[in-house]
Amino acid sequence: MRQGRCLRISMSCRFFVTGGFSLMLTIAIGSTSAGVAYTAEPTVLAISDFAFIDTSGEVRDQRDEHARRLTAFGATLENALSTSDGINIVPLACEGGECTARAVGLEALSLEARRAGARYLLIGEVRKMSTLIGGLKFAVLDLATNRPTCDRFLSYRGDTDEAWQRAASYAASEIAKRCLPA
Repeated sequence: MRQGRCLRISMSCRFFVTGGFSLMLTIAIGSTSAGVAYTAEPTVLAISDFAFIDTSGEVRDQRDEHARRLTAFGATLENALSTSDGINIVPLACEGGECTARAVGLEALSLEARRAGARYLLIGEVRKMSTLIGGLKFAVLDLATNRPTCDRFLSYRGDTDEAWQRAASYAASEIAKRCLPA
């Protein structure tokens, strides 16, 4: 007749039964979640090459310097994004060398990114406006909806290796924080 006793001293029994049930439920949930790792699906991103546009009007031919900086820019951007938590980078296989939205076209790049297993596509271009000012235009496209998740223009100072690397690092952090799902 313990049950009868509980009815008479209902508050203490209720506390004990409720508290015991809560404790058992907590242990059960804790042991279940300890055995199952809940991880979010990684964000799969394809990165196109960035185009380069020079509207500075400078007399000196800097094509080789800019080509080298653009290659280093792309490597910095890709390395920074690939080390971000939850982002997997997949390569694009473009024919003919240049793999930019301007050269290949957005439709062809999107198709290639989907073939590579990407959910998102990063496209962009570096613009040299003067000796002192450069710009970085980029967009991240959601390939499932065919809509941009972000579209940004960042400016930076200087036409040096260091300036381009800082721009690439900053762009990567902005893309990881603001353009891709967390």
